[in-house]
Amino acid sequence: MKKNKQEAFLRVSLLPLLVLVALILGAGYFLLKDEIKLPSLGKKPTIQRLEGFPTVIYTDKQIEKTRKVITNEQELAEFLNLIDETGILTVKENIDFEKNVVIAISTETNQEIGHKVKVKKVYEDVDKDKILVEFEEVDPKDECNMEIDPNVAVDLVMLSKTDTRIDFEKITKVIECDDKEKESENEDTDESTESDARAESAE
Repeated sequence: MKKNKQEAFLRVSLLPLLVLVALILGAGYFLLKDEIKLPSLGKKPTIQRLEGFPTVIYTDKQIEKTRKVITNEQELAEFLNLIDETGILTVKENIDFEKNVVIAISTETNQEIGHKVKVKKVYEDVDKDKILVEFEEVDPKDECNMEIDPNVAVDLVMLSKTDTRIDFEKITKVIECDDKEKESENEDTDESTESDARAESAE
């Protein structure tokens, strides 16, 4: 009698375990059957401003505007040499391209002073599955009597590496003639990423 009670107790004890195993196997079957993909739990990319940027380089060289994701040392050297062949323009930080990329923004060659460019924010556009780099170009009004001195405005920031596509959004700001010296006080880069579905790609 005692032996029969022990066997009955053992069967009752194993029953919940068997039910749990069956549930796990059933869930696995339906996940594979319907090819359900679990959401990625990866870290959001972060942005870091590089020392000495944004800046303006004075040059007579005719340069086209640039929006570029730099992925290695050679590409960085080529970009710096494109903007400034004298070698004055350098990056002081040691960039680890295994973990980071460099976002490079520059204007075309401007004939007069007063033009600026600056990366403002980085958005993670979840709906469109891409990273948006928002940058601002500042231009004086056409009627402003600006000094003629050809130049290129440039900004570089470091972004943690990501497999997500990176796109650009430009915001243009036109300033009054007497405001050209008041632009840089409150233009710090937001070094965090945000979810935002409203942004559109810059041309």
